[in-house]
Amino acid sequence: MSFYSEDYTSNRMLKRIGITGSGSKSALLMVLLPLLVCWLPLAVITILNHTFWTGDASTSFISNLDTQTRLLISMPILILAQRIIMPKLDLVLAQFVKSGIVRSEERGIFDEIIQRKSRFMSSGWTDLSIFAICYAHSLLMGFIYNPDLSLHTWNTLSTGGEVIPSFAGWWSLLVSRPAVLFLFYRWLMYIIVWTIILRKISKLNLNIYTVHPDLSGGLGFLGYSIRYFTPVAFAISAAVAGRMIDAILIGGSHVSDLKISFLIYFVIITLLFAVPLLSFISKLINARDKAIFENNDFANGLFRELQKKTSKDFDKVSAEDLTIPDYSATTDFSSLINNTLKMRFVPFGLKDFIALWIMTALPFIFVVLVEVPLFELVKKVLNLIA
Repeated sequence: MSFYSEDYTSNRMLKRIGITGSGSKSALLMVLLPLLVCWLPLAVITILNHTFWTGDASTSFISNLDTQTRLLISMPILILAQRIIMPKLDLVLAQFVKSGIVRSEERGIFDEIIQRKSRFMSSGWTDLSIFAICYAHSLLMGFIYNPDLSLHTWNTLSTGGEVIPSFAGWWSLLVSRPAVLFLFYRWLMYIIVWTIILRKISKLNLNIYTVHPDLSGGLGFLGYSIRYFTPVAFAISAAVAGRMIDAILIGGSHVSDLKISFLIYFVIITLLFAVPLLSFISKLINARDKAIFENNDFANGLFRELQKKTSKDFDKVSAEDLTIPDYSATTDFSSLINNTLKMRFVPFGLKDFIALWIMTALPFIFVVLVEVPLFELVKKVLNLIA
């Protein structure tokens, strides 16, 4: 039972050239090889063309923050995130069984759900399909609408008044951009598959413990999956922030012009990692409604019996009445009932989003610093506090 499989296309290719294992050396090589293919040729070509650094941000390769963040930050993180995140998602899935939430008679169905999706993600055909989508996306952006043509000239040539891609532009269009898009799209596919797996699991006859202290019927462990995806959120944000910085430095935009775009992006990222868990809403609502009535019936009987012991006249009450263990039992039962009454309809809380929101917002600090100097920013914050 494992959602995670290391037998995906990039790993099979690495094994063929002798890169195996899960140590730091193989991880370093997994990052360096794509950089050697995607970033280094662009650097060499632009050095030969004298456009690596020209003194002007709009004509220099190294100052193209969109390209640099995608290739030097987002791509390595998305590659390494495979090893970090996927085993943790396996732990989340295993918890369904360890906690008894999945009934023993449905264990086979549960395993089959995961195995089918694992086979789908480890299939070479799946990766080839993603590659095809990436090339279609890259070519569409390159030939129909390429925003870089209006912002940068390091990857273009002007012949007879017509702007066309240079050799660096072609390498970016046919190699570097599709490679990064492949990583983004593959992670999007993983999230879609993760959503489908949880959706199918939610259809099983699960044991939901409404009195559980996590206030999510025992499903609170699912909230950790949101935190686990923070490296992916950071990688996406770094790429988006790089394009925003280019829009400010070269395109003439202002931070105020990008506020709405940032807010929309922030909401999308939040939903991207929260939506997979929403499959359990109906299961939690039904379990809570059922438990409220069942607990209420039991509570009525319990407090009826307690009332018999506590219904005494003043002069018949003795010191021994203070030691009646029923008081403690009913108090503990009341706290359990409160857990049911306070039970959430989703298997996560706001605390599960804190790490995600911090890592999502972190790259955009540099977007603000481009327009607002650090000293001025600190001064404004202090003025708000004061």
